[in-house]
Amino acid sequence: MRAILSRLPRTDSSLELVGPAAGTAELPVLARRLRPGVVVVSEDQLLGLEQLHRQYPVPVLLYSTSPPLPGMLRQVKSLGVYGYLPPAPTGGPELWEWCRQAKAKLAAARPEPSINVPVRSLTVPLPPRGIVVIGGSTGGAPAVERILTMLPANFPWAVLVAVHLPVHFTGSLVDRLRRATTLPVAAASSGARLEAGRVLVAPGGHNLVVRPVAEGPWLGWQTDFASGASLDVPSVDMLMESVARLAGRQVVGVVLTGLGQDGTAGARAIRQLGGTVVVQNEASSVVFSMPKSVIQAGHASAVLPLADVAEYLVRHVQRPVPLVAATVFSRFSKALAQ
Repeated sequence: MRAILSRLPRTDSSLELVGPAAGTAELPVLARRLRPGVVVVSEDQLLGLEQLHRQYPVPVLLYSTSPPLPGMLRQVKSLGVYGYLPPAPTGGPELWEWCRQAKAKLAAARPEPSINVPVRSLTVPLPPRGIVVIGGSTGGAPAVERILTMLPANFPWAVLVAVHLPVHFTGSLVDRLRRATTLPVAAASSGARLEAGRVLVAPGGHNLVVRPVAEGPWLGWQTDFASGASLDVPSVDMLMESVARLAGRQVVGVVLTGLGQDGTAGARAIRQLGGTVVVQNEASSVVFSMPKSVIQAGHASAVLPLADVAEYLVRHVQRPVPLVAATVFSRFSKALAQ
């Protein structure tokens, strides 16, 4: 997609590509320097538009792999998004027609943006870029606390925690984790939306799963409770398997200290669908059964001391997503719309 857009100026001298951005993180600086007339971003980069809009208000054209859901364009209009491009055909007359429409949509942007609109928060939070699932049993509560203590306040992925515990211990675990981290922590409920940097804890006595959000402008995720027999409750396997089916490569499963084999089937599902699995090493585990089972099954991407898990997570979630990168365009004329 980026290559096709980059070739458009060759077909019309009134359209000029002034610079590509590797992602939304560098868009504000690049936009202030190059002063583009319009910015083209992919749907996974909407999270960074508020920063761009604060520093350099500019019309934004969205590249979307599927038609935006009802209300989505209205939600992001305040951030400068005025339209979207569908996926480009592979060739032939269809590609030529797509390029013609793309140039017309670029021309529809305001050439000299001087937008003085107050920035307001979106009424519906954007979904996180990925999900971290942390599971454990014996010794798991203090291990989770240690990890969350070292996660930054701007951690960009959602965090789900499943530790084997009775129902009446849920509140004390949530309170304990709240005191340990700057991230918001809550007990998961049916229909709770996953948000970047928010920690949801599976309540004791319930098996937690993740399902797609049925309503709203974003293709997000929400928690739910599942029935079914499982030896360990909350089941780490059931939670990891549900997350892997939805988020694929954008999942990190963390299997911590604990007795038994819960987490092994979940780790297998995460790896099979392209995700990453981290397990706690024996030296730092209270009980090594759960991590050992994952290692012996061949599903561990990394075996780490507990003290190193948070640093690994931070590095992992900061890696660029292998999707369409942002592209910046500028200096086009009204003739493009003809």
